[in-house]
Amino acid sequence: MTLAIVFVMTDISGIKASAAASGKVAVPKLASEKTYESTYTHPYNKQIDTIVLHWGKTSGANRYQVYVKGGKYKNWTRYCTTTNNSVTVKKLSRATGYSFKVRAVNKNNVYSSFSPVQTIHTARMNYDKAGWEAMCRIVYHEVGRINDNMWDKPIVYVADCVVNRYVSAKYCNDPLWTPFYKNYNNIQSIIYQSGGFMSDYGLSRDGCNYKNVADKCKIAVWGAVYGTTSYKGIKNDYNVYYWCNRSYYTNSNKIAYSFKIPWGYFSIWRTYWG
Repeated sequence: MTLAIVFVMTDISGIKASAAASGKVAVPKLASEKTYESTYTHPYNKQIDTIVLHWGKTSGANRYQVYVKGGKYKNWTRYCTTTNNSVTVKKLSRATGYSFKVRAVNKNNVYSSFSPVQTIHTARMNYDKAGWEAMCRIVYHEVGRINDNMWDKPIVYVADCVVNRYVSAKYCNDPLWTPFYKNYNNIQSIIYQSGGFMSDYGLSRDGCNYKNVADKCKIAVWGAVYGTTSYKGIKNDYNVYYWCNRSYYTNSNKIAYSFKIPWGYFSIWRTYWG
């Protein structure tokens, strides 16, 4: 008489995978993060605490396990099990990087290997479509609608200026910016109506409608909003609150960068001092 021996392995989640069970399960593939001009990964007005994950339908899968690490999740933690091909991960921390991985499970409780890890950041601030466009438009305007690559650093630092003011006022209770911006409900109101930036009309008059905004400005704004180095490896500066067309030093480290403006009647040039 021949004895058949079956080995049973149990993972940390208690799901059993039997060598005798039928069917194989493919490894899920997480879809790439979509950044600007999309709510695919980051829903409008929920960017500080919500991330949406997507993956393709996986051969042989009956359900999926989603794991998260980051923020309050100090170690890999199963967030949920779902039969869908996406999940909305909620109640996350602002301005925090989270890592995710997914594995598929079939009807016989055979599970796949984990997908490659994907890391996504929550934003430093919430915004809607109009707010996103306002940020991009003002950056595009303030760097003279882009001349050449010498404007790469100013693009990043102007984006930092715009975002830093709003973040300081709305999320950090900064004593300088909170009183100034407390009556404005969103970033576009601050840009268009506060007097600290420029009006919607003025931007349009100067040719700075969103359809004209260069991609490099959008990439730089994304980096400033999400706290990630996004444009040409230029690191963001979270201590800069002003830009100017005059070169002068003050005792305030919040006046950080000056650069030559494009209209020609200033001969000032000082390279990105801080």
